[in-house]
Amino acid sequence: MLEPAPAWAHGVEASLRAVPAFEIEARYDSGEPMGSARVTVFAPTDPTTPWQEGQTDARGRFLLQPDPNLTGLWQVRIRQAGHGVLVNVPVGEEFPQTEGIPSASPPFGPLQRGVMAACVIWGCLGTALFFSRPRQSGYAAVESPPVSGSPGSGISGSQAGSSALE
Repeated sequence: MLEPAPAWAHGVEASLRAVPAFEIEARYDSGEPMGSARVTVFAPTDPTTPWQEGQTDARGRFLLQPDPNLTGLWQVRIRQAGHGVLVNVPVGEEFPQTEGIPSASPPFGPLQRGVMAACVIWGCLGTALFFSRPRQSGYAAVESPPVSGSPGSGISGSQAGSSALE
């Protein structure tokens, strides 16, 4: 008869405490989630020192649990591969509406996209023209005549050479 082997396990405890939390979802304007994007959170009391750093999950979500004692606008900066957005999260009683505040980087308008495309094309064309021009051989070798002046005569080497050519 088989006896079950003794199980070695640890007990597990969990506790629950209701704290205000904010779920932030970051997406590109194409709808693709910003998965594994870098997240930096700044408290309202010190907007220069990061209060928390982390990253979004695969679906572009980040859960922020700010300190409820620090009221004001919390700033959450989300960045990935040169793209980013800044989200202001209001915390405190003076901000009664804290749900559904959209924040997005301003999209580029048609004029801005056209100017950017023209600049890229102009840059590529200029670079191609620069490198396609015929190359001149740097400095031509100039043969100079022998210097015939003595050190005490007051005639420098270039003057002596020019007089020899005449």
